[in-house]
Amino acid sequence: MNKLLTTVLIMMIGALGANAQMVSSSDVKTAVANILETNYKKMTNGDVEVKVSATPFAQLQLPDGKINYKIVSGGDKVVPRDIKRVDIYVNGAFVKTLNLPVQTVVYKEVLVASDFINREQALTKDCTTVKKVDVSMRMDFVLTDKMLEKEITTKKAFQKGEVIDRRFVKMRPDVMRNADVRIFFVSNGAVMISIDGTAMADGMTGDYVNVENKNYKKVYNGKVIGENKVLVNI
Repeated sequence: MNKLLTTVLIMMIGALGANAQMVSSSDVKTAVANILETNYKKMTNGDVEVKVSATPFAQLQLPDGKINYKIVSGGDKVVPRDIKRVDIYVNGAFVKTLNLPVQTVVYKEVLVASDFINREQALTKDCTTVKKVDVSMRMDFVLTDKMLEKEITTKKAFQKGEVIDRRFVKMRPDVMRNADVRIFFVSNGAVMISIDGTAMADGMTGDYVNVENKNYKKVYNGKVIGENKVLVNI
């Protein structure tokens, strides 16, 4: 009887194994990194590199079928170091959740001091140059050469080769208090609707400001994404 039971168990295990697939750690890392890179490239015009640092397995056993990965948390915001929650589906059915450490680097062409720049000095093409650098830690605080079209004055001295940080310069705001703005409401990366509104504070691109819906007098907090343009996540 025991021999028969053992034989049945072996057959059942064999049958389960025949309907399973093994996925390597490197395959999971590559798939998740590619998804995140695609998402992030929609949010920034820089070059994005994503690396999944580690997985808690060398091989992952999954049911046989088509595998899909869904970034459940952290996929809509670029963070240099983060833990991403990833759900795995096979043939549309949920299988398991992974928590994966991820490193993200973003390279952009930004303004750099070509020579020493004094405090209260005007920023021009004569004292700056464009250089491709890692901006992962300060994505919202860099300047591009297009911004030289505006009148910009430094609030501190910059050493030769130093990236120009917009927190330490003065320029005309992209959004001005009491000015008309266009408010874009976004859900899961897609623009759902846009309306006219009024800015309740000055703000540069990357800043968060309160804006008011003209019709319903409702106030929202959103991110300045350009001249008189504010993005609100819903």
